[in-house]
Parts: sequence; C-alpha cells; structure tokens
Amino acid sequence: MKRMTTESMEEEEPQKSMSEPMLDWILNGIPQKVSVKLFDDVGFIYEAQLAKMELSSWWSELDAFRARAAYFEEVNGQKTNHYFISDIKGKGQIGRTCQYLTHWFYPYKAKFHPQMIKALINWMGIKNKDRLLDPFVGSGTALIEAKTLGIDSWGVDINPVCTLMSRVKCKLLDFTPEDLKIVSKEEAFNFFDKKYRRSPTRLFSHFEQLAAATEEANKLVPDKDLHDFYKLCYLYALSDYTYIKREMWEGFSENFDDIFHTVEKFHGLKQKLDIKLGNVEVLEGDARRLSQIFPRNYFAGIVTSPPYSIAVDYIKNDLHALEYLNVDARTLVKDMIGLRGNGATRIANYYNDMMVSFKEMNKVLQLGKYCVVLIGDITFNGKRLPIHQRYIEFAESAGFICEKNIRRPILGGFARLRYEYILVFKKMREVSSELGE
Repeated sequence: MKRMTTESMEEEEPQKSMSEPMLDWILNGIPQKVSVKLFDDVGFIYEAQLAKMELSSWWSELDAFRARAAYFEEVNGQKTNHYFISDIKGKGQIGRTCQYLTHWFYPYKAKFHPQMIKALINWMGIKNKDRLLDPFVGSGTALIEAKTLGIDSWGVDINPVCTLMSRVKCKLLDFTPEDLKIVSKEEAFNFFDKKYRRSPTRLFSHFEQLAAATEEANKLVPDKDLHDFYKLCYLYALSDYTYIKREMWEGFSENFDDIFHTVEKFHGLKQKLDIKLGNVEVLEGDARRLSQIFPRNYFAGIVTSPPYSIAVDYIKNDLHALEYLNVDARTLVKDMIGLRGNGATRIANYYNDMMVSFKEMNKVLQLGKYCVVLIGDITFNGKRLPIHQRYIEFAESAGFICEKNIRRPILGGFARLRYEYILVFKKMREVSSELGE
C-alpha cells in the first residue's frame, strides 16, 4: 500500500470511509506530498486511525518520522526504524504489534500493544527534550517505546514485581552482549536458586530479608542492573515452573539465551541506525500520590493503562514472585487499586481511587498536554461495568476534556474484555494542590 497525495480535505470518520483504500483515507488531508507504505498487517480501523494521527503530527518532518513511525514500513522509500526493531522477534510475537525487542521478557497479563503506544506518543508530539509518565507502569511497555524514541520517561507502580520487570526490560536496551557474559548463566541460576530451595513457600522474617539482601549484593555481581536482570530471569523460570511445571533450569537457560540474542541484535541495530536512547526512571509508588513524587506540571505527556485488578488478580498471578522477593502480599492487596473490599464496596473503592488518580495526573501534567488512557469495560460478578464512561466523567471533573475515544476490538486472549478504549484527554485547567482534591 503505497500512495502519494497533495490533497487537503476534511477528515472523515474511518467507519464511513473504509470502503476506500485504507492508505488513501490516511493520506486524505495531509497538505504536503508524502510517500509512505503501511505494514501489510495493518488492517483494523483503530490502526488506520492511529496511523493517520501519527502522520498528521509529523508530515512536515519526514526524516524524523522515519525513525519514529509505528504503523508505516517505509517513509520516502526507506525502511522505518520500527521495521528493523520489530524484526527483533520475541516469544509470542504477532506481526509488528507486540512482543518484539524486550517486550516479551517476563509474562504479564493484559498489557497493551507497544506499536499502538508508539503511535500515540508520536501523535502527542513528544520529543527528546520532553518527559513522559506512565503512573501504572505494569510491564514497562510505554517506557520501552519512549526509550527507543530517545524520550526520557518515568514509570510508577505500587507492585514491586512490576517495577523490577519494567526496570530490567528497559535496562536491557543499554546492555552489550559482553555485559551478559560477566556472570555465567549457571552461576547466576545457582545463586538465586539457593534462596528458593531454602524456603520456597514462606515469607522470610525481617532478619532473614536483610541477610538475603546482603547475600545477593555481595556474592553475585556488583552491578545492580545486571544483578536485577539475572533475578528477573530466575523469576521468569519460577513463573513457568509455577504455572506449567517447566523444569526451572530449562526455563532459565532458554529465556537467558533468547534475551541474549535480543540484546546482541539490538546492540548492532543501535549502531547501524544511530539510535539515541532516552533515560528511564522506575519508581515504586502510588498513582494516588503522584504530586508527592513529582513537581507540578513536570510532564509533557502521560500514557497509561490502569490495572484490570477487578477482573485480574495480579497479586495471585505474581504470588510466587512476591514471596521470593519477601513482599507481604496481604499488605499489598490493601493498597492496590481494584483489590480493596468486596462486591459493591470493591467497585466503589475502585472508582474513588481512579478519581483521585486522575486529579493527581492533572497536577503533574503540563497545561494543554495530553493524557492517554487505555481501558476496557470488564465484567464483575456477571455484570459489565461501563468503566470507560466513568473514566471520562472522572477526567472531566479533574480538569480534562475527552478529545478522542477510539474503540479497539479484543480478539481472543483476555476473555472478560470485548473492547478496549483509547481515551485521549487534554488538560484544560489546573486542579487544587491538595492531595486528591
């Protein structure tokens, strides 16, 4: 699909124009002649909308756009960076949408598609001098995409498994193959396996936690980032053992080999394409307390997907890892959005917590900038909750307006969801400086 256009027309809704060739609709309204080619697997209406949005923000800077584009295979006859990056394939990869690069490393439920996030960052016009925030960082998808675009980003999550996984997946992009040879995988596996074999099912006492932390810090490798990588690699193997009873060493060894090849390929690609990576900071914290973590008006954009905690018990899913990390899951449940309470009380708590979170996002976002939230209407106790509509209400009461509401179909996988909504909010006014008010 390759087209050139100089026409400038009113934008139409894609549902009304998809009878025309998809690329013709995307190019309709671009005021300058451009030559672009979509990836062959771009076929959904929401993908066409996002492709049009990202091109509409970058049509006058096509050389820069070629390095950033998400849904385009070629710009001005040359392959885009995403073509090469998404060729570094990971486990479970489907087309160019997800699981490429380090996105596949460690299983995590209900994460969003990185290609989609890249397009949204592009449409928002965030550049390398700007700062991006994901206050529900989860598996680190938005941070990885921002990093490959040369954008500095911050991620916050209350779950220490999420902060560990996000930090490692981002840091892997900085590693060289030689970094992963400093410690043999056999030595790393045996180091972390000792702790698991010592006590695989119970939480350690406070003194045992201190002893374990000291042992890790002193005996494996002085580089914390490398140490955390091996730890996550072990937790990946532990996850496979927990859910599919895969032999621990087999899982550790295979995952290590696969991520080693990812690092090796990306290290060469960085040099070939002269990719300048952004910085990443991942913090353990609460989205309801953002204004206690960051200065007011600190970020030029927010992209996030709040946890589907009402439908997905993240604590239960990560219990094996939390126990290994000596985290008291019972305390974490009391603090996590969507897990507090039962029945109607649980829903009420969830809505109240998200209302507070939107106000906190307003405080740390710059005026006139965008906050993009992805959420689906989940089913709880047999009843479908209109969560995306409630989010719009919360955002509007917190100083935002909803500029776009893009519906994305969910095919297979997460059965409780039929559609996911990409809600694009623009900050129009400030809210009170009081916490959550």
